[in-house]
Formats: sequence, structure tokens, C-alpha cells
Amino acid sequence: MALKLLINSLFRGGAEKQAAALSRSLPHDAFILLEREVNLSGDTLPQGVPKSPRLEFLSDHTSGTSPFIKTLAIPFYAKKLAGLTSADDIVLSFMERANLVNILAARRTGHRAVISERITPSMEFSGLRGLLMRPLIKRLYPEAALVVANSKGVKKDLEENFGLPAEKVKVIYNGCDTEGIKKLAAEPLGGGWQEVFKSPVLIASGRLAPAKGHGQLLRIFSLLKKGRPDLKLVILGEGGLKAALLGLAGGLGLQVFDAEKGPFQSGPHDVYFPGFVGNPYKFIASARVFVFPSLWEGLPNALIEALACGTPVISADCPGGPREILAPDTPFDAGTTAPEYAPYGLLLPPFPAAPSAEMEGIWAAAVSGLLDKPAVLEKYSGAGLNRAEDFELSKTAGLWRELLTIGNK
Repeated sequence: MALKLLINSLFRGGAEKQAAALSRSLPHDAFILLEREVNLSGDTLPQGVPKSPRLEFLSDHTSGTSPFIKTLAIPFYAKKLAGLTSADDIVLSFMERANLVNILAARRTGHRAVISERITPSMEFSGLRGLLMRPLIKRLYPEAALVVANSKGVKKDLEENFGLPAEKVKVIYNGCDTEGIKKLAAEPLGGGWQEVFKSPVLIASGRLAPAKGHGQLLRIFSLLKKGRPDLKLVILGEGGLKAALLGLAGGLGLQVFDAEKGPFQSGPHDVYFPGFVGNPYKFIASARVFVFPSLWEGLPNALIEALACGTPVISADCPGGPREILAPDTPFDAGTTAPEYAPYGLLLPPFPAAPSAEMEGIWAAAVSGLLDKPAVLEKYSGAGLNRAEDFELSKTAGLWRELLTIGNK
């Protein structure tokens, strides 16, 4: 019996980082990618680099290949995977397309298909994507030998909206290299960034996409600036929504620094878009507060990593994980309609799909209130460091080894 790991690509995302990290802890004989896309070289954590006896590619597709073509290629990927797999293998897959490929290949080979769901699929897939992906998930996921969700919220979504039996869905939280992050967080800022962080800074990190709520965050920040002119906002990450966010910031009268337009320059900027940085943790550790405004998640790595940096966090109590991280002793789907000072961070009501001036006002008042409470900020800094230890990679890898019953070789 051999374990093989399967994922779409290795392109800087949270699921990709988790898969690469697990490859260093789970004995396996191959790491298989649907696409010929490996772009984790900028990740300074050792766990960000896959460690495998061999790396296999099922196609020459890349991030530039049309998503429509990649979806149509699922049967082709499955046939290729079946040729690399035998009946007594376990294939552990991450992300939806890889999960579907895994299940279809298992129809041919009889191998044990274990799939891992990393997001809340009923919210992630809407519009035309939803018309295609939701029926496929509902039809094929029940054929998997086992489904692993990375939060209780994702497990509930799979059961209620896709018909998976509760006994088939297990929960294993994302792992985090807490010691590695602490070391990187202690590195000094360079390139003039230390001047920015002499002011109070709010920081956010994540893919620049509608689900991450960065548009709402910019509007909240513009409200805060009226009473806090020295406040700065740094948004780490890349994505297709960047141009729209730059336009929104400009329309709000905010002065913006965009790293794509040239090297860092000091100046009267309000909002900073550094793009992808090799060591985001030294930025996060230097900020006053980490703000997480997502509309939905699976289990947010960024939130756990911010805790490991010792930075106080404010998070939307959105579906898919923030409450499970910051208020673990409460029902995971309790929700909040008012600011909630949870044990490990401040939980705020999630945003509706359309912009809401009322909700943005609630957030602005809550963020301002927390900034005025240095004792609470200090408490959250220490509590967050302790909470991050619960997600230490060695603990979560042990759960995976036990679940997969492959032993610890």
C-alpha cells in the first residue's frame, strides 16, 4: 500500500501550502499535480516546499490555461491518474477539481480515494461555476472512501447542501508551522517599510478576490481615517480584484502605494499593496491589528498565522472557521450580530453580499474601539500565541497519519 498526494497545482494558495507541508510529514511515494505549475519558491517556510520521492504532472496546463478547459479536462486527468495508481493505493487529494479527478480515477483502479475539502463549496460556487461544479460535487463526493473537511462549518455545508452522510465526513484543522512563523516574524522590516509601521497599521492578508472582503475593508478604513489621520492600511497578496480595489481606494480619496508600479517610496500614502512578499510574517507582526473581513472561508490559514505572529486579530464571524479558531468553546455556527470579544480575538458580524453602509459603520466603530484598548490588545497578543499552538503542524499531521492508517514510518 502506498500513499499519493494529488492537487491542482502548487501556486501559493492556502490549500497548496497545506498539501506541501503535509508532504513533509506523511510517508508517500508521489506528489501529483493536475497542472505543470509549481510556484512556491517565494515561500520562506521550509514546510512550503514539497518533499516527495517524485513529482508527477498530469498535463502541461498552467495558471494561464482557461478554467473552462481545465474543467473539461477532468476525465483526461482521471485517466492519467489511473495509470499511475494501483488498487491498494491511497490517493489523498486537495481542492475540488483534484477531488473529482481522484474519485473518477478510483472508478477505474479501485484505489482508496480520500478527498479534502478546503472551502465552503455552497458559497464558493455560484453563477455559471455553480451550475457546473455543484452538481458534480453532489454526485461524485459521496463515492469517495472518506471526505476530510478542514472545519466543522465545511462539514456542515457538505452534509446539508451536498447530501454527504455525516459518518463519511471527518474534520482535521489546518496545520501551522508556529515556530517557523515566530522566527520569521522576528526579522526586521527593510526597504523603508519600518517608517510606515511607525504609524498604527491595520493589516490584511489573502488572495485579492471578492470573497475576502477587501472592498468592505477599504470603505471601513476610509471611515476610520476621518478620526485617525495617522492610521495606515496594508493589504498583502495578489489576485484578479486588484485593479478594482485600487480604483475603489482612489475613489475614496485614499493615497495608494502599489508595489507593481515601482520600488517602495516613502510618502503620504494611506493604503499599501505590497503584492506577494516572501516573508509576510514580519509585516503582520509589526502591525497594530490584523483584520480579516472575509465573507466566507474553509478554515483560514491567514488567521491562524496572524495569531502565531502575536498580532491581535479582528475577524468576520463568517461561515467556515473564524469562530472555531477564536471562540472554540462556543457552537461553531452560533454567529454574532454585535461585536463579540471572544477569547482569542474580536469577532464581528459578517458582511452581506452587497455593500452595507450600516455594517461598515458597525465595523469601523468596533475597530476604533479596540484600538483604544491597549490592555485588550496586549491580552489578545498573548492569547493568540497560545491558541496558535493548538494548530501546530506536528499535531495535525499525527491526526492525518491516524486517519489514513499508514503508520508513522
